Amino acid sequence: MSHFSFRVALLRPARSASRTGTPLHPPCALPVRLALLRRVRQGGLVLAALATGLTLPPDQSQARPRQSHHAGRPARSSQPVFAVPSGISASDTLVMPDQPFALQSWDGLPETLRQHATAPTMTWSAVMLDDMLLALACRDGLVQHLAPAAPASGAQAGESPCGIPAGTSRIVLAWDQSRIGNGATDWSALWDVAQHPGKRGLRLDPRSTLEIALLADGVAPNDIYTTLATTSGVDRAFRKLDQLRPYIVWWRTPEDAARIMSSGSALMTSTPADELTAIGSKSGFVALWTQSLLQNLSWAVPRNLPDADVAHIVAMLRDQPRHHNDPPDKAAGKTQSLTIDDKFWADHWEELQQRMENWLKQSP
Repeated sequence: MSHFSFRVALLRPARSASRTGTPLHPPCALPVRLALLRRVRQGGLVLAALATGLTLPPDQSQARPRQSHHAGRPARSSQPVFAVPSGISASDTLVMPDQPFALQSWDGLPETLRQHATAPTMTWSAVMLDDMLLALACRDGLVQHLAPAAPASGAQAGESPCGIPAGTSRIVLAWDQSRIGNGATDWSALWDVAQHPGKRGLRLDPRSTLEIALLADGVAPNDIYTTLATTSGVDRAFRKLDQLRPYIVWWRTPEDAARIMSSGSALMTSTPADELTAIGSKSGFVALWTQSLLQNLSWAVPRNLPDADVAHIVAMLRDQPRHHNDPPDKAAGKTQSLTIDDKFWADHWEELQQRMENWLKQSP
């Protein structure tokens, strides 16, 4: 319960005139006012002070900022905020009976996570992120190490000490059916600008983009990461991107991919499947599930969540059903899906990101 201190003063109203009728104050004196100065609620008692022609000092209870109960830590949030990748909030509802919470969409970018995790004021109670970013965030101390789950909870060996498995998402090939019908059978169709002229959308990130380039170049899904682990394999992926470079419209976030489809800026594009589901048939785009890329997702707790809240938030998250928790090829009909290798990307993302930046700076 908040406690207020206040001073009670006996205020005597000034007389407006002398006995002779002459004003006691010159014409420039303060006019007579009737003002509601302050209400102080304590228990069920409300005290109101009414005064005439008086100016009181500012309310000290409002002048001072509220102090956190956690010295050096952000103040506890009155309502948990769960950040989920764009598209998921529109297609899924978290099951949290009798628990007030807010669901917030985020762009999935490393810099956004760092901004929220290091902010002096806590804004996220938990965040859903891909497992590659989880590995980097755990390494850099942006998210908290969590107490191990009970054996009965279904925890698996090899899970990150900083994450709670949250399910999977997919990146699929999508195209404008109103313009090219059913003309795509695999990722090589994205490169076939002779048969289907027009712009192509790709993610401005080596993750998924290099895998797609190799798949389009004929590399079998099972051989993608052994190929990318070699210098010649990386060179092969960028040579394939060279062929498509004049036609590429880049997207960084799921929202960008959705805008590309909604605006018709590209004829074909890679896209998170959740974004395609979220915009529905309005865009005219349809998905090819063949060779879709599966991305593992986890929940993490940002490092600036107050310690007193961590156990409660973790218990809530471990009770959640997993997003798209289906076998890799069941929903897609035996589509040779490729699961993104998060360990490979945790080890190689920075160097391949730099390689991609250097490639983008080169003249086409």
